Formats: sequence, C-alpha cells, structure tokens
Amino acid sequence: MEYSIKTPDNQLPDRILTSSNTQKLFLTLNHLSSIMRIRFLLSLALLATFFACKPDPNANKLAADTLSSNPTRLDGNWVALDFCSRAGQYGSVLQAESNTHRPYAFALSFSPDQPDSVQCYNGFETWKLPIKITQDTVEIQGASQGKSIFLIYDGQTNKNFTMFNGTSGQGTEMDKFLKSSVSNRNGYEAFTMALNHHLFRGAFSPIAAKGATSKVALYPEGVIKGWPEYDHYEVCTGGDCFVMGPELDIITLRNSTKAGSEKMFGFKYSAKNDTLSIMNIVDTNPNERGGYVNKGLAYRFLRKMPAK
Repeated sequence: MEYSIKTPDNQLPDRILTSSNTQKLFLTLNHLSSIMRIRFLLSLALLATFFACKPDPNANKLAADTLSSNPTRLDGNWVALDFCSRAGQYGSVLQAESNTHRPYAFALSFSPDQPDSVQCYNGFETWKLPIKITQDTVEIQGASQGKSIFLIYDGQTNKNFTMFNGTSGQGTEMDKFLKSSVSNRNGYEAFTMALNHHLFRGAFSPIAAKGATSKVALYPEGVIKGWPEYDHYEVCTGGDCFVMGPELDIITLRNSTKAGSEKMFGFKYSAKNDTLSIMNIVDTNPNERGGYVNKGLAYRFLRKMPAK
C-alpha cells in the first residue's frame, strides 16, 4: 500500500511515505541537481560493474567437476543397461530388439592408455573410434556414415551416461549405459553378465529336466548350478547364431567335464516370464543357411523370482 501527499503543479512533496524502494530512488533523483544526478548514476554503474565482475566462488569447482577436466572418470567398461532391462522384461534378446531398437553398441570401453578413442562391442564384432570430450559430452566421431553419436555423462552419479544416436534413420535413439563394476573383463563380457542377470534372475525348478535338482540357478557369469547335465551356458546376442530367426532365442549349453558336450538350443519364456522352455533344434540342411527347425521341448523350468 502507498501513501502520498498531493501538491499543486505536480511538484513533488518534501516528504513522501512509500513501501517501494524503486520509488524512493526515483524521488531522490528528482531532488538532485543535474550534476549530482550524473555522479550518482555513475556510482551506481560502478557498483553494478564491481558485483558483476566479482568471481563466483563455485565457478572453478563446477569447471573442475566436468568430464573434460577429469576424463579418467570414463575409464572402464560401460554396458547398455536399457537394452538389458528390456531383454529381461520380454524374456528375449530378439524381442528387445524388435519391440524397440538395437543399440549402436552393447558395450563401450575407455582406457587411460588410449584417452582419445573408445572400443565398441556389438555382440559379434569389435571396433575402435576417435572421441572428443567437451565438458560432460563425449562425441564418438564418425560412428556411422561419417556421423557422430553423442554421450551425455551424468556427473552427479558418475555411473551412467545416455547415448543419443541420430544416425540410424529412425529418429534419435536413446540408450542409458551403466559403468560396470566387474573387473578383469572386456566390455562385451561385462555386457553379457548384465544381460544374463536380467534374463535369468531367480531360481528355476525343473518341470521336465533330466537330472536337475529342485533348484537350478543360471548365474550372470554363464555358470549353471544344480544341473549335472550342464554347468555353463551362453546366450546368442548377434550374428549367425540366431539360427531360428524370430521364432526362438538361442542358448548354448555345455558340460565343462565332458568333451564335445556343447549343444545349441532354442529358448523362450511364457507370457508371464515364469516358465522357461528350452527347445531342441536341428539343422536339417547343414550345407545351407536357414536349415534349423524346432524339434520340440527338451527341458522346462518353473521360475520363482526373488522377493523385491
């Protein structure tokens, strides 16, 4: 609320009561002579310049926290977490690809010995590309058809970044990557561990599985416990191993104590992801591609997920 005293000829009163600091400044200027008014304004300008030029104590800290100032934060293996989560949701690598998209790479590896490049893995091949770091953005140069892909680093967690890929012709695809805590592994091995964790979490009880105990576990490292017939497994993630097309995902089982025990099977989950069926597949025409056919059920397990 404002209070004022009216005066003739629009002259300002000697005293005015107001709640506005801006109006107080305006009244003060009107009472000053022209020279004093100029000096007063110059003083204000100098004060404004002083405070504008005063260094921000947090500026150096913010600059020091960027990835470009400390690129060693990238060192290690980064896995396509979004893709692993989708594969776990669908119970299928193939469906994770067809229902959304396949990421540009399943894993990226950064090394302190080669700070200007990144090693990429996609399930069946490996390649290296140059990178450029600007603050918290990593540009993978010439990733596809001469175009770059960009990674936005999350400086708050220091554990993930988001890939922005606009080179596929399908708009911009986004994928979240997580820094792997697994040591002594290359990027693709770190990815398969994350993928296996999402695909085969829980305990599997045999419904139709020769020699299996009451609880079978498929560990992220590719190790099987509780099933004497097989003790290792490997899931197909790309390349020629998808021999059944979109019908079945492919898993290879083997027994490390028996030579020649390695065998490929198809696998699929039920609609609720609570039953795992492993299917016999046979190559009916070894001399040509596309000769594999589904020969029916080999093993079946009921899955019980761990409590949340």
